Amino acid sequence: MDSKGEIILSLVAESVSIIRDTVWGDIQLDRKVLQILDSAPYQRLRGVQQLGFTSWTWPGAHHTRFEHSLGVFHLTRQAVLHLLRRTEYQFTQSEVNTVLAAALLHDIGHFPYSHAVEELDLNIIRSHETIGREIVMGAEIGSILRNSWGVEPEKVAAFITGDKDLPLTPNEMVLSSLISGPLDADKLDYLTRDSRYCNVPYGMVDVQRLLDSLRIYPAIPIPGQLAQLVIDEKGVGALQSLIFARYLMFYNVYWHHTTRIATVMFLRALQEALLENAFSAAELERSNDASIITLIQNNTQPGSIAYELITDLNLRRFYKRALALSEENSYYNQLATLKFVPDRRKRLEELWCAKVSELTGRKLMGYEILLDIPEPKSFDITLGVLCDQPPHDWQNPVPWGEVSGLNSDDMQKFHRHVRRVLVMVKDNELTEIVKQHSDILLEQFKSLG
Repeated sequence: MDSKGEIILSLVAESVSIIRDTVWGDIQLDRKVLQILDSAPYQRLRGVQQLGFTSWTWPGAHHTRFEHSLGVFHLTRQAVLHLLRRTEYQFTQSEVNTVLAAALLHDIGHFPYSHAVEELDLNIIRSHETIGREIVMGAEIGSILRNSWGVEPEKVAAFITGDKDLPLTPNEMVLSSLISGPLDADKLDYLTRDSRYCNVPYGMVDVQRLLDSLRIYPAIPIPGQLAQLVIDEKGVGALQSLIFARYLMFYNVYWHHTTRIATVMFLRALQEALLENAFSAAELERSNDASIITLIQNNTQPGSIAYELITDLNLRRFYKRALALSEENSYYNQLATLKFVPDRRKRLEELWCAKVSELTGRKLMGYEILLDIPEPKSFDITLGVLCDQPPHDWQNPVPWGEVSGLNSDDMQKFHRHVRRVLVMVKDNELTEIVKQHSDILLEQFKSLG
């Protein structure tokens, strides 16, 4: 086994190249990292914006999955260095290389416009985790991982996707939580980076304090006892700040109504184009943000729903908000069931358009009223805290809610406040019509069967 000192030296040794990142400053890169960065799948990420249509509201938010992935790699390396220096745990060079490779490649399978495409959940659309696994284990990236990184692509893919078919060792489980867990490098980077590029204060996080607070429990490896990533109580305030930062970013940025309107217009256009067989799912997977818009426009006919929606989107002829339904609304739960059933959602939108035509005599084509259902999100944290004086007779590690005062019910209140089902319409006239006949239109849900 490589000594701890040798592994630390490998992480801090002088690199062959440096990228100056807007957020984290100089990020040192060695040859094996550069090989991945220069690969065709990784270069595609330069054309996939981190925040999708958010840049149509915040013009500075043009940062990409490429930059974000580099940031996650950098923070993961910092976290591993900290754990090696501050804990009694010993990781192998292969384990360290595996988590660093996973950090670098965790978003490799993302569609253009990020998560938005997966919201369609059509049968022909694979998850970005599935696509990412295929790329990681493919000829180009897979050979780099084996020959230059000295790791198995299957293990890197398991770190990224949480694949249960390839179980992780206790050490690997601790390291994988740096990629996807209650306090991971992904959140630390995207909150800080998104806040910086949107030029808003909401997502600022005390990243260094949080990294310095990372610990592994039990402090000394005990055979048969599963180790877990925890934080020292000195990091409680910084973690509370992260929770509020995430909530504020969803409230003010990620679920801003203009971003959601652009997203839902794009998704309906893409859905129609795929149903028309305008292009294949494989072409979609290979696209970036710019090329997918061009693909829809060039492969559909003027007058078709896909063409008209994507043209409106390109010309910033955004739809209008007609209704915003909170969880307290009696129709909310019914509509929320359509989140991952795009065919039924499309059918309801067509029913609404038909009903408006019946009520008003205005001829609608079936796409002038659209439904937006944001994905379920939890602002809860499941993380243990090491306290010098554990409260209320608790033993270390103390549950997060007992130390912070933020329990699951509190977090659910945040979720209820920020998540809304939106009904969007093509123009101001339709806004007034939908508001006037909202109960009649919402009752059309029962016609779906």
